[in-house]
Amino acid sequence: MPFNYLLTNLLVDVPQAVGAIFVDPEGESVEWVTRHGDPFDLKVEGAYHSIFMRRMETVVTRMKVGAIDSLVLEGSRLITLTQALPDGYYVVLVVDRSGSRGQALHRLRRAAEVIAQEIV
Repeated sequence: MPFNYLLTNLLVDVPQAVGAIFVDPEGESVEWVTRHGDPFDLKVEGAYHSIFMRRMETVVTRMKVGAIDSLVLEGSRLITLTQALPDGYYVVLVVDRSGSRGQALHRLRRAAEVIAQEIV
């Protein structure tokens, strides 16, 4: 199943979503969809969240508290949700602050399950 199709459906399922991006272990964009014309900011967001997740995984490994499944960062205008996938991949969803964080996280996790099956 094409990743673009899965990410597009994620944006449809979360109307307040600004964009979604599938990121490889190096922080590079594999696929993305955005409601804005230029994906540059979304690609940067995806790369930074890949760094955040890798750093946090290093910390929790040292602390022996288990794996990190997801990360949610809330700003004054946007909420950014990152879901870990197998082999160091991530899916990042950026949502307008007016959107439902719970709905966005639920839909992101459902999309991540399908993407995970595709990359194994």
